[in-house]
Amino acid sequence: MSLSLALVLALAAAPDVTLKESLDLATAAADICQTKGFAASVSVVDTQGVVKVTLRADGATKAPVAAPKKAATAVAFRAPGSELEPREKSDPAFAALIAAKPDLYNAHAGSIPLYRGEVLAGGLAIGDVPHAMADQCVREAVQKFPLK
Repeated sequence: MSLSLALVLALAAAPDVTLKESLDLATAAADICQTKGFAASVSVVDTQGVVKVTLRADGATKAPVAAPKKAATAVAFRAPGSELEPREKSDPAFAALIAAKPDLYNAHAGSIPLYRGEVLAGGLAIGDVPHAMADQCVREAVQKFPLK
């Protein structure tokens, strides 16, 4: 079997984040932020950046707009928002790429790509919370519910 065929088969064997995993991760992230005093919006997207789950915590005052975009951005660039946000500020070409798709991308902290082993499975993000706190909440949620 050729290496490229083996890679295709491996990717096919590692599915996108499931609905159950998405619900577990999103609920955990919202609950973690809530215990820290923040009512958040949370989204989980698949490997195409398509929303699997979006939750808006009790007390969250904004519509959940930022979280799906942040999750999709983490997937598209296979990097956490905590790395993408400073890059957007220091790399004009990257900033232009983000600005060119405002309905799709948001390169702020509080988002991470989700991996099943070494294979991308989706993205998780929190919106409407200070960026450093959002980043902490998503990382704690993944520690609580790692993809297997």
